Amino acid sequence: MKDKKKKYEVGFEEAKLSGGSVFQQGVAQSKQNKAIRRIAEPLMEKHWHDKVVNLHRIYRVAEYLYNRKKRIK
Repeated sequence: MKDKKKKYEVGFEEAKLSGGSVFQQGVAQSKQNKAIRRIAEPLMEKHWHDKVVNLHRIYRVAEYLYNRKKRIK
């Protein structure tokens, strides 16, 4: 007889792994955002000057640096 895998509802495996109903994709997104914020902090101190336009630019640069850091060298 062939083994058939049981089909579970969406998020069942993530809930078993995390001890709560936390979705894997949400956890990954949260970690990515936190890493981008950490990269942006020193840039904010130097270049923000209380302007929202600068804020958006700093976050775009931080996101680029985060993606670049993940590249294979």
